[in-house]
Amino acid sequence: MIYIKTLIISGSPRKKGDSMTLINEMIYLNGEVKIIETYYDNISPCLDCRYCWENEGCSIDDEMQEIYKLLDEVDNIILASPLYFSELSGELLSFASRLQTFFVARCIRKEVDFELKEKNGVLILTGGGDGSPDDAIRRANIIFRHINVKPIGKVLSLNTNKKSANQDAQALNRVKELALNLNELNKAN
Repeated sequence: MIYIKTLIISGSPRKKGDSMTLINEMIYLNGEVKIIETYYDNISPCLDCRYCWENEGCSIDDEMQEIYKLLDEVDNIILASPLYFSELSGELLSFASRLQTFFVARCIRKEVDFELKEKNGVLILTGGGDGSPDDAIRRANIIFRHINVKPIGKVLSLNTNKKSANQDAQALNRVKELALNLNELNKAN
């Protein structure tokens, strides 16, 4: 039997909000699931101290140290965020700033053999505003690229001012579909 690991990175400040509603629908995933809550876990933003320019890893001693290891072990990454001003949440972007160490390994220290394990990924975005999710999708794809994630799909629930995610049948069905798809993709590997 194949053991699958999934890391969900949540950029939502609301533990019972629309993004978490869709995250909780990932119950169809096989294996171990760990949720990182960027608003509540002890994760500082990058300080641009440039420690990683000369050394492996990051000088900040917080929960990100464990996450760095997970990012090379897991099979799936699910990135979830509400949209604020048509962008990923600030705390999620702050978390993403800590991925700088991977960029530096490849581009500054020129470690040609550096590469994280390839993973499958899903993007979940929720919002009720009048903007477009396009910038947030682009930003999420940059995050995915830096952690070697192949996006397999996204779930958008973008009318939450009028209809909460738990009433968005299309988004709920899409979450289930993508969770089952991740299971199948990992079974094939």
